[in-house]
Amino acid sequence: MDAPEKLLSDLVAIPSINPMGRGREGSQYGEGALAEFVAEHLRHASVDVELDDVAPGRPNVMARLDVGARQTLLLEAHLDTVFADRMTIDPFRPVIREGRLYGRGACDTKGSLAAFLHVLCSYAEGIQKPKMNILLLAVADEEYGFTGAKHAVSRGLKADFGIAGEPTQLHIVRAHKGVTRWKIVTHGVAAHSAYPDRGRNAIYTMARVVARLEAHAAALVRNSPHPLLGTPTLSVGVIEGGQTVNIVPDRCMIEVDRRTLPGETDASVLGAATKALDGIENWETVGPHLSIAGMEVSAGSAVVQKLAQAVDDIVGRVAIESAQYATDAGVYNGYGIPTVVFGPGDIARAHTEEEYIEIDQLHDAVRIIERVLQ
Repeated sequence: MDAPEKLLSDLVAIPSINPMGRGREGSQYGEGALAEFVAEHLRHASVDVELDDVAPGRPNVMARLDVGARQTLLLEAHLDTVFADRMTIDPFRPVIREGRLYGRGACDTKGSLAAFLHVLCSYAEGIQKPKMNILLLAVADEEYGFTGAKHAVSRGLKADFGIAGEPTQLHIVRAHKGVTRWKIVTHGVAAHSAYPDRGRNAIYTMARVVARLEAHAAALVRNSPHPLLGTPTLSVGVIEGGQTVNIVPDRCMIEVDRRTLPGETDASVLGAATKALDGIENWETVGPHLSIAGMEVSAGSAVVQKLAQAVDDIVGRVAIESAQYATDAGVYNGYGIPTVVFGPGDIARAHTEEEYIEIDQLHDAVRIIERVLQ
């Protein structure tokens, strides 16, 4: 294997599963071991590197190659992966067959990380000199809370523009929706189910809440659509309530997922949902526990134009798109760093039972990033 493939294999072989707030522990969980590997790989190429804990044992990795250029390009990818419980291949024993490298994280998004690392280390070793400074950021907790990216900007991240590595099949994603998630809890009074009139059923109250939210969701998709992203959406994805069937439930909880457009805020999203529940009593909002802004980068911006020219030079065709999902790019754009989403791999293969990446795309990604930096 040549360098990018070998590096990607090494990354995949180190588990970095995000515990997803479920209290899972053990050597496979957390980004610590992978972060140490990435840092050591950079040190071996004589690159200055910093490990910065986002949470205990869950660091970001930041490295900078300063060539005295006027502009700095942020290359960002996340360290964590989703669970590997139901994979039908060995998730951490990377295998290459028929031009594909298989393993958890190969596509989402250790392929991008391998490409970015390879490019930075090649420049650091003096093979070529880039025309921009390079800031490499490998973050924790993208798959669950986006806390790594938020931590990085809270520490004063500085760059002129950025590329957030995700599996886009080497297409450029210049706009995507955001996401706000919160919980709603209804409160009742417990009683023996033989005497329901002595209690107040929190599930019945929640039924009215859910019906109103369903109507609110239907109204959202009748709004005037964003030219790239369509309309916002709302979905109730979790419901929990009651203790046992013979007790009138005194509590019920739902979790709401609201996909947002650029410019929408938590206040406007929660305010509209609250208004939809006007007249219903005995409920409260908890959170939001997750909030990532939608983003849109102008088609004429420097990062889109530079990257599009590089893609055209290497693969001969350019696709500039939007996406319905959220990424760390929403954090960086909100902070003032114009950042697009781009990388090798197909999002349809992310999180799957047989996750893989096309090796040809990995090589093309390396050449494209090198071209951008030239």
